[in-house]
Amino acid sequence: MSGSSKNQGCTVKGMCGKENTTANLQDLLIFNLKGIAVVAEASKAAGIKVPASVPAFVGQALFTTITNANFNDENLVEWINRAQAVKKELADAAGDKLGSDLHDCATWYSDDVSAFQAKAEAVCVLATENEDVRSLRELLILGLKGVAAYADHAAILGVEKQEIWDFMMEGMASTTKDLSVDDMVGLVLK
Repeated sequence: MSGSSKNQGCTVKGMCGKENTTANLQDLLIFNLKGIAVVAEASKAAGIKVPASVPAFVGQALFTTITNANFNDENLVEWINRAQAVKKELADAAGDKLGSDLHDCATWYSDDVSAFQAKAEAVCVLATENEDVRSLRELLILGLKGVAAYADHAAILGVEKQEIWDFMMEGMASTTKDLSVDDMVGLVLK
């Protein structure tokens, strides 16, 4: 049974308790997590070791964006700032080895919280115009949120598998690329 009004999803603004500003901040957090994944992927390609704490952070942050887990805007702003700091640390460690053709999510930084909403609206789910591509990317993101929740719980219990973290990072980075539908379906089914 759905927790939404009339089992129809959120058809009334705020019915599930999430305001548009909160949804935007969650989208901006995910945008920055994609940026971390892109920087991590470029770092690895340049032969730079990515600390194990990085994918664990991405997993924890993704977990905060699942339905009803975190509707606190101030807390989401803190997560966004933390994500930007992790991204910057990775980029700084790699120096000029990353190249200059990184996706916007890997290079965007702002400490101006008033700019967060505008950026979030520009990079939200609906920013991907092609409905098929958008659907596949979001299906992967939703699946990765579930993986992140279980991986985070397992890590708390002292069980971690690098291949799970690697898949999560690969999946996040893949949503920034112009992949074929077959390649995207392959990642979703992986």
